Amino acid sequence: MQWHGWRIPVVLIALLVGLGVFLGAQWLYNRYSYQQPLNDVLRHNPAVASFTINQQEAVLRVTVRLKRVDNLMDAYRKLRRDIAGVLGGRDFRLEIRDDPDDRLQEAYYYSQFALYEAVDRGDYRDCAASIDAYARRAGVKDKIFLDENNIYLQLQDNGHYLYRVIPRRPAAASAPPAGGTQ
Repeated sequence: MQWHGWRIPVVLIALLVGLGVFLGAQWLYNRYSYQQPLNDVLRHNPAVASFTINQQEAVLRVTVRLKRVDNLMDAYRKLRRDIAGVLGGRDFRLEIRDDPDDRLQEAYYYSQFALYEAVDRGDYRDCAASIDAYARRAGVKDKIFLDENNIYLQLQDNGHYLYRVIPRRPAAASAPPAGGTQ
């Protein structure tokens, strides 16, 4: 069968072969440029119990179940640094999973008010004192870390642990825009 001098079956076969080569090359590139190195980095991190990588979205999502760690901030920052080192400039979102129990969930529930007030107002000392009081009342251990990007909350109760990373906003972002109200 021909169309304007072109053999349609030959053109279709050439298109399918070309598409197959393209998709195969893309798969190989993804596998060996970042998937395998990312798997290796996460597998060899002592704080990581398990992980999943979801590349179905525009932003790569890396979900990590952490083991019990002494310093959540150090573990989180090392994870971000290692993942960014593998991915280069590619955007990713790091999600942390933990192993909370009911007492930890309750302590976190009451701590949220102090956490988000600290994000909004910048009163981190009051936040730390409030969370420590909530944790003592609930009978759990707490650690709070702070860096230029996040507040790290770490709660522990027997064999269970709860980790939360709360992003800090720059002070200018919380101010009302000039010439209007928020």
